[in-house]
Amino acid sequence: MADSIIKVENLVKSFGDHEVLKKIDFEISKGEVVCIIGSSGSGKSTLLRCINHLETPTSGKILFHGDEVKNTQSSLTKYRSQVGMVFQSFNLFNNMTVLKNCMFGVQKILHLSKEEAKLRAIKHLREVGMAAYINAKPAQLSGGQKQRVAIARALVNNPKVLLLDEPLGALDLQLRRAMQIELKHLQKKLGITFIYITHDQEEAINMSDRIAVMRDGCIEQIGTPDEIYNHPKTSYVATFVGNANILHGVAESIQGENAIVKIGNDRVIVKLETSQQDTGDTGAKQYLAAGEKVTLAVRSENILLQETAVIGDTGTDHRDTVDISVSGGGLDAHNKNSVSGLQATVTEKNFAGGQLRVTLKLSDGTQLIASRYGIDASVAEGQTVRCSFLPTDAVLVDREDIHEEA
Repeated sequence: MADSIIKVENLVKSFGDHEVLKKIDFEISKGEVVCIIGSSGSGKSTLLRCINHLETPTSGKILFHGDEVKNTQSSLTKYRSQVGMVFQSFNLFNNMTVLKNCMFGVQKILHLSKEEAKLRAIKHLREVGMAAYINAKPAQLSGGQKQRVAIARALVNNPKVLLLDEPLGALDLQLRRAMQIELKHLQKKLGITFIYITHDQEEAINMSDRIAVMRDGCIEQIGTPDEIYNHPKTSYVATFVGNANILHGVAESIQGENAIVKIGNDRVIVKLETSQQDTGDTGAKQYLAAGEKVTLAVRSENILLQETAVIGDTGTDHRDTVDISVSGGGLDAHNKNSVSGLQATVTEKNFAGGQLRVTLKLSDGTQLIASRYGIDASVAEGQTVRCSFLPTDAVLVDREDIHEEA
């Protein structure tokens, strides 16, 4: 990246015999917001602490504007004067006022005079809406106010990069959403690069330019929110971000840009990747071959139900159950080898958060979730239905022959 500000190269961090981070490589551009998500123990906080050199990497490099950050006092002092960090626990001094909390770091690191440190602190407290509380102690503040002070204190050093370790995790839902908007506005206004850890997938999608999904000390995939949500590369990413349905089947045949995939006793259409992979010999090859086992990820909101299907339908009469994903596709819906979607039994219906979730069981025992907004759905528990999805809504995942640089 021409405007790279932080670059991580082959980063490894071990505690004794336990390797927490495993050869991590990624690059972040100036002014970018990158959210790091992953399950507990995936290495998110350790990665952030290594980037800030609160933990010394076992091997590998951290580069800032192209220069390696050395594990020396002079190198670290210079680096930390331009890289701030905000913790989930606020980390404020309870015996100091809001103003003195914000002045402390800038006086200690940059050795500014008391008057200059005070002016900077008040400026940034004003930016986060806390100028009226300069004489208050942390115990007198709400959780959201404490978080604003912690952010202001990190901004006083005028950092080029701000590292945020679940900064909103301790706040209630309503306040957290309000703070997300405030942080976004502040980041855009100041142009600071954010590296942001969160356990909240919705927060990551709302806040970030790119998302890095971590698993077992590695970055499983890094990309834009659209790429992570709509084009996951692995079943882990698909299920971790948005809880996709995972289907296992066999590519029965390749028909132009589509593959006919057999799942249990049924068939669906999947649109193949339009790009080709250079093999170095013949120039290119298709991603998929007939007879190959495949894994598909389909979002619950993309599962379509044919609610007119009748109990006991065996799939031999498709008059009311033709898979709408093949309409106009030139396939014979009345042919026994045609594509008619997946026969399923409705096992459960739940309504939560404005969404109806319909749990479905396929003939091979696979469980699917279909979701939609509102509570109006004519399907009933125990009913046999046909479920389908558009060919473009099924994503091929866990493809070993696809490699992409992070």
